[in-house]
Amino acid sequence: MTMTEIAGPLGAVSLVILGGLAPFVAAPLATALLGAPVAGVMRALIALAEDVAAALGRFAQLCLLVLALGMLSGVILRYVFGESLTKLSEVVMYAHALGFLMAAPAALIGNTHVRVDIFYEGLSARGRAAVDVAGFTLFLAPTMVLLLIYCGPVVELAWRIGERSPETDGLPLVFLLKTAMPVFAVAMLAAGVAHAGRAALRLRGLADGEAAAVGDEPQATARAGAVL
Repeated sequence: MTMTEIAGPLGAVSLVILGGLAPFVAAPLATALLGAPVAGVMRALIALAEDVAAALGRFAQLCLLVLALGMLSGVILRYVFGESLTKLSEVVMYAHALGFLMAAPAALIGNTHVRVDIFYEGLSARGRAAVDVAGFTLFLAPTMVLLLIYCGPVVELAWRIGERSPETDGLPLVFLLKTAMPVFAVAMLAAGVAHAGRAALRLRGLADGEAAAVGDEPQATARAGAVL
């Protein structure tokens, strides 16, 4: 099968993936609104998204190792041997791009991403949970959906023409690098569902081991006393 034959269905695949993801994208909001009836489904989606993010995180670690070794090799070649390799430079660029793109879902699920806000930390546990659900529903999900929609034709064209480096001695793999865009969009949607889903469970007091953190203080104290 040629790359042109592979490229043809890519745009349609993006739309199918988008349609298949739509119900799951709404899962955190449904959990926040409905609570227990959808909590089991939400927990299953969280577990699946965490497995995907963990696998991509391991791939990102490998990419960052390649990035470090590639940069070290480039420095040695340039300043010791007076040589430079375009392919090596592009390997470093690919590893940099893939490392950050594939690490993002794990960073979101692990809550280790940078927050640009001045109010979040001052909110109550329920307030932070509500912000997480709203942030995913109103900002992250629409952004990733738009990325998935608009990158489909770009990736399809890249595969159709077998896009390669503009440098004659560069890597002939630009079409593979561009494929990381829809992969990133889907992975971030999944990670967002997990992150917001956990927040929705906390908001409804349904998160395992976290009910006391979001419940009323007297009730939480009573539960703690009962356990002791």
